[in-house]
Amino acid sequence: MPATPFHLGPGLLIKAVAPRHFSMAAYSVAQIVIDIESGYYMLKGGYPVHRQAHTFLMGGLIGLACGLIVSRVGVWWARPRDLIPDALAAEYRMPIAVLSGVFGGVFHSVLDGIMHADMRPLRPFSDANPLYGLVSLRVLYLFCVITGLVGAALLLAWERRARRF
Repeated sequence: MPATPFHLGPGLLIKAVAPRHFSMAAYSVAQIVIDIESGYYMLKGGYPVHRQAHTFLMGGLIGLACGLIVSRVGVWWARPRDLIPDALAAEYRMPIAVLSGVFGGVFHSVLDGIMHADMRPLRPFSDANPLYGLVSLRVLYLFCVITGLVGAALLLAWERRARRF
């Protein structure tokens, strides 16, 4: 799933369920940064397209870096503003951003591991991919789309409710 919005679906649902404890920004940035690797090899015509960034270890480290960057940029961006809602402030609180980024980096490898035969999520410890074909592509896509739609609907509903009060 190179640079796909499907990866964002589960993140939207988590943000909707735990808005003060999840950074959608850090999660999303980790998804995009990891897929730069796939995009590069696809454009170059190289195979496999899922290499080191698409492992649990490197994905987690990339997510960690993304969480740290989101946290620092968020603090800088929000500094002059006085009143920021808790759910928005959670986007850049360091522990939340870091954990969300790490989760995003690792979960990226889970989603792609199910779908792509060239994935080796356990590297450097093993070349196995126990996730490949775990569920059908249809189920995987439905999972991503449904979690995204439910998460977006919940976020919109809560935003509307907050505006009334």
